[in-house]
Amino acid sequence: MKKIRENITQVEHKKILTFLNGDTTIRANTKQNLLVTFTLLYYTGVRVNELTQLKIKDLKEIIKTKELIIKTHKTKRERKLFFSKDAIKDIGKLFDYLLEDNESYIIRSKGNVSKSPHELTFINTVNKFIQKALNSNRYSSHSYRAGLITDMSKSINTKFISQYIGHSDIKTTMKYIKATDSDLKECIIR
Repeated sequence: MKKIRENITQVEHKKILTFLNGDTTIRANTKQNLLVTFTLLYYTGVRVNELTQLKIKDLKEIIKTKELIIKTHKTKRERKLFFSKDAIKDIGKLFDYLLEDNESYIIRSKGNVSKSPHELTFINTVNKFIQKALNSNRYSSHSYRAGLITDMSKSINTKFISQYIGHSDIKTTMKYIKATDSDLKECIIR
């Protein structure tokens, strides 16, 4: 039986950040990595392995131009990300090390600015934390991607979403669109 995967919406995102801020058992570097990860996942819907490749120069580009071209890890194609004023504001709050070397990673392995953590290990860390914070194994880092796509689908043409998210086939984008419980409750007419 395939279990239902839940989307991470603004409500779940805030719960995750609150849980993270209150967790005193996490090392400072891990906490910073998770805070950066959750914030960027929420605003962009990128994959975690794409985040681990970002450097300080990329953050500076985001803050300066409100956009960033990334090479998608999965398809090896470029895609352009755009950032709202709220995203820029929240991202700017996270980084007190913008004066560091442009080649420093934003997700760091044990605080080492020249090395990012192993992708699979970090994805596992992120997923376990999300599940702990939300007290459910129905969530993963990909739930951020599904949540963003679902939110976008309520007012934006699916073809545009497909291009923004980096899918070459609109059918793939359609698989991500999942109604939340409140969306389904609004469908009740009798």
